Amino acid sequence: MQAYLKKFDELFKGKQSIDIEFFCEEPLSKKYVRYNQSGEVCHCSEDSNKAMQRVKNGWQQIDCDTYSCQYRQKNEQGKCACNRIGWLKFLIPSISTDRIFLMKITGQTSINILDDYIKLQKAQGKSIKGHYTIFLKQIEQYNSLGQTFNNYVLDILKTEDFKSIKQIPRTIENTIKVYTNNDENVNSKAMKQEVINNIKQNTALNRDTAPGNCLKSTTTKRKTTKKTENNQETKQTKESEEDNRNAQKDDNINSNEQLKNCYVLLSTTVETLVNKKGESKEYLIGEFADVEDKISNIVIRPEDAEELAQCDLGTVVRLGISKIGERKFAMKLEFVEKMLKKVAV
Repeated sequence: MQAYLKKFDELFKGKQSIDIEFFCEEPLSKKYVRYNQSGEVCHCSEDSNKAMQRVKNGWQQIDCDTYSCQYRQKNEQGKCACNRIGWLKFLIPSISTDRIFLMKITGQTSINILDDYIKLQKAQGKSIKGHYTIFLKQIEQYNSLGQTFNNYVLDILKTEDFKSIKQIPRTIENTIKVYTNNDENVNSKAMKQEVINNIKQNTALNRDTAPGNCLKSTTTKRKTTKKTENNQETKQTKESEEDNRNAQKDDNINSNEQLKNCYVLLSTTVETLVNKKGESKEYLIGEFADVEDKISNIVIRPEDAEELAQCDLGTVVRLGISKIGERKFAMKLEFVEKMLKKVAV
């Protein structure tokens, strides 16, 4: 195998992407595994309630319950003794077409991204066999203790789609996610900017047509008409115009304040968090971009989670955010513009 390893290093060492080929419809397998100093001692499939545990004379089958198993519970550091791992199998045509490569994946976000992508292709009735590019991207993540990290995770695209976006400047690469839907590429940054522009236009339109502004405009016109008749009325006209400018300034300030609280949805994930009482609970985490292109992961209240989970990339919301520790929580959520997910039939 040394010849293959040498060729792999020559082609991919230091790079952040690899061109691969899936040769079967189930390229990703997932299981829970527990290790100790002697190696693997227990494992089970992700969707199974039976596990294989190592004993003195070999392996024996035991019942496995996610909620009662002591090894699935997080300790004070937020870690479990039994963790989910993924195995991705594929070919690398540029190295060999008769050798299967296996990639062990321990990052939960990476496993979810690959699993969701494969499930989406199947839901659309597409074969998963074909050529893809797996690549690294950097995202901001939080652990159960609220600590923030900038980590690299795996992502995947069809090779032709990956090459079509390869020219995106690296300075904005991390703020753009590309999704495929009916062979169309959607640029989240462009969509977000378009939505923000619409918000600004709507704000300006509402400001111009507000009853109070129409009244002030009419008053100004009347006083301007009498300008040549009475100097006192001319003074009043200037005062009215000054009032209008001040009102316009206040409206602009209010508009900017509203835009500060507007966020565009990029994606959602589910994460288990531990509260102060030590209780574990699943929360919907929304990845949002604000008007300054800053990406944030925000915890969504359970009462808003179901509705937001049905929304797709480009949904615009207005959030009231509170920071608890290192995590951001959406204490208030108001929909500005919804982009609902398309359901495959």
